[in-house]
Amino acid sequence: MSDLSLILQYGLAVVLVLLAVLSAQLLLLGSLRLFTPGRSLRRPTLPDAALPPVLVQLPVRNEGPLAVRVAVAAAEMDWPQDKLHIQVLDDGDEEAHESLKHAILAAIPPGTRIDVLRRGERTGFKAGNLSFGLAQSDEPFIAMFDADFAPEPDFLRRMMPVLIGDDGLAFVQSRWGHANRDANWLTRAQGLLLDSHFAVEQEARFRAGLPLSFNGSGGIWRRAAIDSVGGWHGDTLTEDLDLSVRCCLKGWRSAFAADVVAYGELPESAAAWRSQQGRWTKGHAQCAKKLLPMVWQSELPLALKAALTLQMCQFAFYTLAFFSAAISLSLMYIGAVYIDAVARLGLFVTFFGLGASFTYVWLGQKLLGRERMIGLHRALLLSAVFPSGLILANTRATFDAYFSRQMYFQRTLRAGERYKGGWRGGPELAAGVFLPAFAFAESVWSLPFFTFAVSGLISIGLMGFSGATGASLPRRQATRQITRD
Repeated sequence: MSDLSLILQYGLAVVLVLLAVLSAQLLLLGSLRLFTPGRSLRRPTLPDAALPPVLVQLPVRNEGPLAVRVAVAAAEMDWPQDKLHIQVLDDGDEEAHESLKHAILAAIPPGTRIDVLRRGERTGFKAGNLSFGLAQSDEPFIAMFDADFAPEPDFLRRMMPVLIGDDGLAFVQSRWGHANRDANWLTRAQGLLLDSHFAVEQEARFRAGLPLSFNGSGGIWRRAAIDSVGGWHGDTLTEDLDLSVRCCLKGWRSAFAADVVAYGELPESAAAWRSQQGRWTKGHAQCAKKLLPMVWQSELPLALKAALTLQMCQFAFYTLAFFSAAISLSLMYIGAVYIDAVARLGLFVTFFGLGASFTYVWLGQKLLGRERMIGLHRALLLSAVFPSGLILANTRATFDAYFSRQMYFQRTLRAGERYKGGWRGGPELAAGVFLPAFAFAESVWSLPFFTFAVSGLISIGLMGFSGATGASLPRRQATRQITRD
């Protein structure tokens, strides 16, 4: 056996072990969720006269009617009117600002304190926009909603007592609901994945006392926590994770209110979802690059350091899967014979990873009482197939995070919007056509992996191509108003 073959196989073994660690994290989170006692949230009851002022920040960018909808929903939240301040932070085109302002002011209830602001220079992306708004206000608590959300009227009444009752909390995060879950099979798969993140991961972390990540929307921050770590930073694309970790390093804690649901919308096209996931992947990698040295140099307990590391590196799955495929392809090209131990490891990691993923996603539905949902088995399968189609895009996003200084924030396209970029599904389709011949010539352990990879790449590629030609995904239910699942 050649030296090159040995080096490649040892490298593959390292990649497989790292993939196994990420898979084991899913099972660990599931176990923590199931077997760690629940934590009750302290919610003191205060008269209206004793309630603190709250700032509601609504960062928007060319959102059209959605910006009006979220502003109206924020204005209708149940909180003393003299203690509720709403900011619509418009980072959109200058020529549309005045019309947006007029539309919002015409739609909200009279007497609402609301500012529709536009900063002069758009630096720092969403973080810069939020910082701009904070500089124009002094409220001690800040609720945040993206434009595709519509908070319930009782949101502040149920969430604010959590922060009021514990001065050590930096933020409290609600659980996301999905208004357009049934728009098509892509949104159904996304709904399952996000349900698991909230019902399993976030709740497990909260119960076990592990660090939580703010999800960017549907939560409330304590201004003192933001100020204590130097405010929002615009040097990553996941400013919410960045701020969460920095607050954790400063000694702040966080809470998750699973009983409060904030409804938003899911990307309905492959282009929008691919762009969103690429941004999240790049942002997580940027946070890992920036914050992991600080985490491991801190005085946090080892368990918390490990938890933060896995939290920031969970999107590394895509890059590891890419390297696994690339190394396997190289081994096939040189005609190498697999070392038995590596082949057995590959077989174990493949089925262990698939089992962990399906268990994690199914558990999310079980905990939410949706395990008998019609079409669940197909949605479960697609929740593994569709993410497999992001291997190329998210690997590139990871490389960009580490080796490129370019920063570009493209907001997630909303329902009905058309993607104007150059992506038309070509790379995914090309890889999906090429890989089958390779998969059937490969070792048996990699067949399940390549089956999902090929299915995902072709699915995402075809959806990208059909979206570019004006076709759309099969729709199960047209949704534009917020509906409750």
